[in-house]
Amino acid sequence: MGDSGLSPDEVRAVAEVHNELGPEYRDAVVESFLEKIDQQVGDRIDAHLAATRRVWTRTADPALLERKRLQFGAMVAGTVVGALGSGLAIEWSIHYPGSSPVKALTVVWAIIAVVYVVYGWRLRRR
Repeated sequence: MGDSGLSPDEVRAVAEVHNELGPEYRDAVVESFLEKIDQQVGDRIDAHLAATRRVWTRTADPALLERKRLQFGAMVAGTVVGALGSGLAIEWSIHYPGSSPVKALTVVWAIIAVVYVVYGWRLRRR
């Protein structure tokens, strides 16, 4: 109990007062004691949180922002190219006999994958 701020003498004194008082005052003694403990626990938690809290400061790195902007642009462009390429591949496979949508989509997605790999490699070199 030494860590809580309450000495053994204080706890004994509260117990003695609790035993000596009549039933109408015992509840008040217990509530007062519990409020004191609750306050001390709250103070310790606040102190612990204040000691471990980190202040996050965010600085905008222009190079990082530019790289993220390029990556976002690549994702949007890749999505648009993928959607258009898939639609064109399916349309092409419907109109030309002997071709299947699976083959057409495989070719389109392979081309898109190569474009993504090349673009990612270029971003990594910067």
